[in-house]
Amino acid sequence: MKKLLLVGGGHAHLHIIKMLEKESLVNTEITLISPSRFHYYSGMFSGFTEGLYSEEEIRIDLKKLAEKAAVNWIEAAVLSVDPEQKMVLTTLGDVLTYDVLSFDIGSLTAGTDLQGVLEHVKCVKPNYQFSETIKHIREKENIVVVGGGAAGVEISLSLAAYRKHNKINGSITLVSSSELLPEEQNQTVNKITKLVKEKGVRLLTNKKINKVTEKHLHAAGGEAILYDEVLWLAGPKAPKIFQVSNLPTDENGYLLVENTLQVKKYPSIFGTGDCAALNNYPSLPKTGVYAVREAPVLYRNIKGFLTDGAGEYFKPQKDFLSILSIGNREGFLLYKGRAFHGKWAWLLKNKIDKRFIKPYQ
Repeated sequence: MKKLLLVGGGHAHLHIIKMLEKESLVNTEITLISPSRFHYYSGMFSGFTEGLYSEEEIRIDLKKLAEKAAVNWIEAAVLSVDPEQKMVLTTLGDVLTYDVLSFDIGSLTAGTDLQGVLEHVKCVKPNYQFSETIKHIREKENIVVVGGGAAGVEISLSLAAYRKHNKINGSITLVSSSELLPEEQNQTVNKITKLVKEKGVRLLTNKKINKVTEKHLHAAGGEAILYDEVLWLAGPKAPKIFQVSNLPTDENGYLLVENTLQVKKYPSIFGTGDCAALNNYPSLPKTGVYAVREAPVLYRNIKGFLTDGAGEYFKPQKDFLSILSIGNREGFLLYKGRAFHGKWAWLLKNKIDKRFIKPYQ
């Protein structure tokens, strides 16, 4: 009997498990391994932060989902891979063998190697830490959010909305090493900057943090930013497992895969979502949109690898819709370089997110 090992409970692996409820892979034992029983859906993080969703609404029970599909469940992480012997070592001390290995473990947070960061700040990755982190910080008096990307904007504005609704005093500061949403056009940057300020968040842009001490963030130029709690959302960083295992990676340490989502040197290894880099699309952003679109291709190619060799190529779309939740049930919609703002945008986001997560709960 062949063995398929799914490492991580990300978007693509969720799709595979749902497919396995409908059809089985003949003569194949399938195992899902992840360090937490629950997967928290990042699309609803801002809504939870604002108090619009309960914890149960934003999470998926991986154990329950696996059992429905007759998939083995292991609550652990994979520490290293031996691609020649087709074995992995887990945090439980077990050695698991495989015929096909697929990674969908997401990314970690950048900048945590700076002096004092690990000792003094809170992160939301791995994502099963998210709910406890938010519940811990959102009523602190002086909160600083570091990161000017979509996550930093969403979470800082959602915190502001939660605190206003619950009449909690104190300040929220958003610190970015660049302008906000630096990949967007100037018109969009100006619009979101204005909204952040209007909603009562103190904004410090073009501030590069050099180190963190017990009560201060220290920026280049000597400025010290006082805090009670820091939420560190400074972009993605590759998991260490791929370099530890001497697997092919891109220059940033992400698992390097071809358009079939396979590692060229080790075609029995697949990678998808934020933990992987497509060889032919090196500048592809780390966003859940691509993991969702990769999912059907991943399933068909794994199935083909185990059976008749059939498969297909993944080709990422050029444009995609993105909606940020910016507090008070308002959304900031981005599409093809244009930005739109209003309650209708949040209603659309809410509908999309609930429709996505419902089949897995």
